[in-house]
Amino acid sequence: MKFTELTVYTNTIGSEIIGGIITAAGISCYSVEDPADLEALLNDNTVPYDYIEEGLLNKTEGETLVKVYISQDEQGTAQLARIKQGIESIEGDCFGRLHVEETTVDDGDWADGWRQYFHPLPIGEKFIVKPTWEECEPEGRIVLEIDPASSFGTGQHETTALCLRALEHINIEGKRVLDMGCGSGILGIAAAKCGAAETVLVDIDSVAATIAKENLGVNNVDDRCKVYCGNVITDEKLAKTVFDGEYSLILANIVADVIKCMADMFYSSLAEGGILVCSGVIGSRRAEVEALLEKTGFKLLGTDEENDWVAIKCTR
Repeated sequence: MKFTELTVYTNTIGSEIIGGIITAAGISCYSVEDPADLEALLNDNTVPYDYIEEGLLNKTEGETLVKVYISQDEQGTAQLARIKQGIESIEGDCFGRLHVEETTVDDGDWADGWRQYFHPLPIGEKFIVKPTWEECEPEGRIVLEIDPASSFGTGQHETTALCLRALEHINIEGKRVLDMGCGSGILGIAAAKCGAAETVLVDIDSVAATIAKENLGVNNVDDRCKVYCGNVITDEKLAKTVFDGEYSLILANIVADVIKCMADMFYSSLAEGGILVCSGVIGSRRAEVEALLEKTGFKLLGTDEENDWVAIKCTR
């Protein structure tokens, strides 16, 4: 189906008025890209973030953009006309340019456009990640068949690759494994295909959890895997379920602040001599995370790095 992408160039005050016009036209979903919001976020030291894309840093100045997608059908045509009429009726010069741009987009572009960048990818010495829609020659590697859809985990990102490279050197035959922050399920699938007796996958995002379940089925390992959705830090019931029993390996591909919050949970649920692999750590926070893990009781075994991302391997 085709849609009209309507973009309005305004300012912070104007974005509130335009949002009201869009809502009055019967559309509840729209986006606001306001440089003032980003600047406030960057200046708020209480909000944790490890990495900011360079392009975002260049957007702390300039106009506010309001974007809305309107279906190109009879209803959408009427809504578009009403929105444009409402914008034209705004009086005063304190709301920015109020310049309007229209572009036609196809929802098929959103659903499938990213696929052109995802092809079979060898990782380390043991794995090859393959999209579900492509064929490949594994050449002795373990095939991880993944359709990430809107979740994280194709192996192309350094943090996922670092975890897979660590996993291929750990014997988990017949062992129990936890994949915390599972995304597409790629690490849990890899663990199951390496012989894990049981793999528990957890993600805070319900979409990721659903996609992980689907990928487990595609790889024929769903009979040895369990997927949970929720926040184990705040959900005591879920935490008791996930951390019921010991794990021989915990793969935590999550950001530094969450690793720090969960360090005690990881330690109490890791079997004696078990391995914890923490990825998702930006280089500048490596020492901080390592110090916290050692304070918790872990013994550091080493690290692997790629493009300023670090995976920390430790044991109990």
